[in-house]
Amino acid sequence: MNVCFRIILYLLLVLALGGCGYRFSGDARPLGKDWSHVAIKMEGPGADQNPVLAQQLKDRLRSRLAIASDAADAPQGTLRVQLQPTNRQRILEDSAGRSDQFELTIQAHLIFEKGTQVNHFPDLKGTAKYYEPKAGASTDAIRVKAEQEALEQVVASLVALLSTYP
Repeated sequence: MNVCFRIILYLLLVLALGGCGYRFSGDARPLGKDWSHVAIKMEGPGADQNPVLAQQLKDRLRSRLAIASDAADAPQGTLRVQLQPTNRQRILEDSAGRSDQFELTIQAHLIFEKGTQVNHFPDLKGTAKYYEPKAGASTDAIRVKAEQEALEQVVASLVALLSTYP
């Protein structure tokens, strides 16, 4: 009897959260404004420097905002993402005394154009700190993992910002 009560209680809690507008992770519904007919355009020196990263950002935004791949055919607006070059700074020494620690920063500026209306959004940054060991074989994998972590921060910030846009 006690187990049934707990299951029913958890089920009611989940239904109450869903009913009041809470968004569960992995929810594919578009956020805020309907972005399904908006084209995403990647530009800026960061897109030229690292086209793979720019494409990953574009694909993740398209996925999270539920933008169809054919939206570029008849777009109702254009979401221009100006990507800055990836910045990698060496941190001389952290509290543990390591001298091979780095901070990787990805910065993006968003502009939404619809007809004659142009809206600029604030710059968004994603950062990741990582330790680069002396061994060269694992260095690239660690750097890529830090880049992906910073990219996820940028995507999450962009989606959160766009979800509040009227």
